[in-house]
Amino acid sequence: MGLMWAKAPRAEVDAAVRHVLGQQEPGGGWRQRVELEPDAYATGLSLYALQIAETPPANEAYARGIRFLLENQYRDGSWLVKTRSFPTQHYYESGYPFGNSQFISVAGASWAVLAIAPSLP
Repeated sequence: MGLMWAKAPRAEVDAAVRHVLGQQEPGGGWRQRVELEPDAYATGLSLYALQIAETPPANEAYARGIRFLLENQYRDGSWLVKTRSFPTQHYYESGYPFGNSQFISVAGASWAVLAIAPSLP
């Protein structure tokens, strides 16, 4: 995203796009870290970055990412992204599902929605 915002040469953007696409898992998602499972946060962020880099939602990798998000969305519209942080503040129940994982899950859902929106008719 930064390369696009900085108006970097298209060759640099294309190289970054290839790198992002190369990190996509066979199931369509992306991981935040190699030891973690793909999730809505990493997948939504990766897809949004591809979107900013002018990758069309019809692109096969983009479409696989959207399928991953839709297949991992809960019936209530939320996504679970498991927290791995150490609490530094007192727990506050916001009403979003997933207890201690609710704050990272909200962020993951936000990235997922930004990624999915351009693919809607």
